[in-house]
Amino acid sequence: MTYVQLPMLEVDVGDLLLDLANYRIPTRPDDEAAALNYLFAEEDVLGAAKLILRDGYFDNEVPIAVEEDGAYVVLEGNRRVSALKGLLDPNSVPSHAHDLRMLLKRYAVEAEDLPKAIRVLVAPSREAANPHIARLHTTVPKKRWSRDQQANYYYSLLGPGVAVDNIKADYPDVDVVRFIKMAEMRRFLSGVAYRDPSLRNYVTGPGLAMSAFEYAYRSADIAEAIGVSFNIDGHVRPTTKRPEAIAADLTDQQRAAIEYLMIEFRAKRLNTRSTEFKKATPEHAVLVAELAGNRDDARQDEASGSADQETTSEVANPDDRPNSGSPSGADAPDQGSTDTASDDERESGSADGRGPNHPDTKATLSLTGLDYTTHTSANLQRRYHELRKVNLKENPVAAALLLRSVLETTIKFHFEGTSTPAVGQLSETIKVVISAYGKTKSLQHSINRIQSGGTGVPGSAQWFNLASHSADLLVDTKQVHAAFGLLEPLLRHLLRPPASGPAS
Repeated sequence: MTYVQLPMLEVDVGDLLLDLANYRIPTRPDDEAAALNYLFAEEDVLGAAKLILRDGYFDNEVPIAVEEDGAYVVLEGNRRVSALKGLLDPNSVPSHAHDLRMLLKRYAVEAEDLPKAIRVLVAPSREAANPHIARLHTTVPKKRWSRDQQANYYYSLLGPGVAVDNIKADYPDVDVVRFIKMAEMRRFLSGVAYRDPSLRNYVTGPGLAMSAFEYAYRSADIAEAIGVSFNIDGHVRPTTKRPEAIAADLTDQQRAAIEYLMIEFRAKRLNTRSTEFKKATPEHAVLVAELAGNRDDARQDEASGSADQETTSEVANPDDRPNSGSPSGADAPDQGSTDTASDDERESGSADGRGPNHPDTKATLSLTGLDYTTHTSANLQRRYHELRKVNLKENPVAAALLLRSVLETTIKFHFEGTSTPAVGQLSETIKVVISAYGKTKSLQHSINRIQSGGTGVPGSAQWFNLASHSADLLVDTKQVHAAFGLLEPLLRHLLRPPASGPAS
C-alpha cells in the first residue's frame, strides 16, 4: 500500500466530538453526555485523567479524527479526549464531577498546564482509519521489554550524580533494586573463568534469563556459595570493583558452584518452579551442599532428607524465602534481608552478617555526613537538630515542612555575604543555586529535580508547596525519606566551609 501522510491539525478539545459509534460502547448512546458517562463508568477514564494530571499530557500517540458534518469526530483516543473534556469542564460529566474536582484540587499546580487544544490526525474517512485503529487495538503495536532489557535500561541511568535513590525517586512504582541486581549479576556471570567456554556464551546470550536465575541468587546460602552478596542498592560487593572483576577473583569452589548452576539451568533441570529454591525442602539442602562441595553430604541428604532439612532450616535466614505474594516472583523489597549490612561489616565477617537498619526504614532522618555544626549559625543548627529528632511516623507533615525550612535557610546562609544573596521563597532561592551550581555534575540531578520536579516528586519545590498549602496531599514517612534523599547532596555541598563557597 502506498504511504499517504495524514494531515495533523491542532483542534480545541471543546470542538472534538466523541464517536457515538465507538466500539468500546455496547449500544450507541443518544448524545455525547451519555457517551462520557459510560466511558467514565466503564472504561476508567478517571484513571486516565489522573495520569494526565500527574505525568502530563503526551501526544506521542495522537487521536485520530474524521471530519463529518463540519465537525471533528474522534475515532481513536476517545478515553484521552474524554479525560481532557472532564478535566476542563467537570460539569460535562455529572456522575463524576465531584471526583474530577477533587483531582483538580489535588493536582492544582499541574492543572494549570492542561492543554485546551491538542493535535489530531485527520483521516479522509472512517474506512481509511479503520485498519490503523484495528492494528492498535487487536494486535500488540509495541513489544514489551523483557525484564533483562528493563534491567539494562535502569542500570544505564546510573552515572555521575545519579545513584539508585535518584532512580527510585524518578520511578516510584518500579522495584529498581531488583533490576540493578539483575544487571550486575549478568555482568558478574560474564566475568567467571568457565572451564567450558560454551557456558560463557550461554550466560551472555538470551539463553539465561535473569528473571529465572534470580530464584537462585536471592537465596542467601546459594548466593554465599557462589561468592555473591549485595548492598542495599543491589550492587555486588565489594562495590569498589566491577562485577566482572569480582567474578574473576572467585575461589575454585565458587567457580565450580556457578558452573554447576549454569549447567543445570541450561539443561532445564533448574527453573523458577524448582523445589531446590524453596528453603524448607530436602532438595534445597542437597543443592546447597552440592554447591559447597559436600557431595557426600548431598547424597546422604537426598537419601535421608528430613534430618538435615531441619538443621538447614534452623541455620538459614528465614527472610530469604521467596515472596509468594509477588506475581512476578520478585524479591520482597529488602524487608529484613541481609542486604541491610554495611559493606565493611559484610566484608569483615561480622558474627551474624547483619548491619544497622537501612536509613529509609527508620522513624527519624539520618543526618550523618552533613556538617551543620562547624560553620553555620546557631539558629540554623537548631533547625537541623529539630529535623534530626522529629518522628517521621508520627509527624510526617511537620517533618516535610521543617525539611523545606532547612533547605531554604541553608541556601540563604550559604549565599549570605556574597554578590548574589538568596532572598525570597524557595522557588526564588533555587534560582540562585542554579546560577551558581547548575553546571556542577554531581549536583545537576538534585538541582534539576528540586526545581522542575512535579508534585509527585518528594523534595521538589512544587511538592513542598503542595505539602504546605494543600490539605489533600498525603505526606508519609516514605515520602519524607525520599525528599531528604533528593536534598542531601545539595545540603552537603552548601554546608561546606565558607572559604570554598561561591565567590563574593
